[in-house]
Amino acid sequence: MIKLLLYFLSILSILLILFNNPSSSSVNNFSSQNKFLTFSSSQVYIQKIIFFCVILFIIFNVLCAVYT
Repeated sequence: MIKLLLYFLSILSILLILFNNPSSSSVNNFSSQNKFLTFSSSQVYIQKIIFFCVILFIIFNVLCAVYT
């Protein structure tokens, strides 16, 4: 059961990271750091979900290592 959750979290994390693509104008323009460091509210929300998924992935990996 834990391995199934690990697979789901890993796929979800990969998809969310790929979905969280910053706009190309801010990536190409490194001289204006104000644009580069500001995130829209949707990006912040997705980044929080990614962080939560990664933390859960680490916790489930530790649980899987302990109980097998």
